[in-house]
Amino acid sequence: MKNLALYVVLLVFLAGCFQFNDSATVENGTGPLIFQSEYTNYAWGYQHGGWLMDGTGKVKRFQKSASWVFPDSLGYLSEVDMQKNLSACDSVLTQINSAELYKYSVKALSCIDGQLTTPKNTMADAGEHVYAFYFYDIASKKYKQVILNTTGDWSQENLASQSKEIVDWMMKLSKTL
Repeated sequence: MKNLALYVVLLVFLAGCFQFNDSATVENGTGPLIFQSEYTNYAWGYQHGGWLMDGTGKVKRFQKSASWVFPDSLGYLSEVDMQKNLSACDSVLTQINSAELYKYSVKALSCIDGQLTTPKNTMADAGEHVYAFYFYDIASKKYKQVILNTTGDWSQENLASQSKEIVDWMMKLSKTL
């Protein structure tokens, strides 16, 4: 809970002090949250695509042909690898206004320490759809993935109280793209 309070205070303070640019580079030891909706399936041919929302609210599409760096087994991506993924996006699908982005970023910070439900096998050959976000972890100097919801062959949910509302927002956004 102490980490949550620290993240909220940092976000509020930094939102007023720093202007994050389109490339989502890290400035003064912190950076914006990066939201992600991603679908991956290896059954019946490889499929991979989705979108990343950078720290300015630009929702950028990526597709199977994109050279992609997946997070490591602990959910971490280096700054360089995050920049590679943002650069691999081929188009801007929409722009989220700063008030909406700020609102959901604050809610997302409350999910960082949320426990995940036990993975449950729910389908076969359906792949995996993940709704997540990344925050910059100062200690490791890497971006850390926080899973909010996974559906497909295996289903899992973040139990933090704000998680469902963020996933609903991301799903609604996905339907409009």
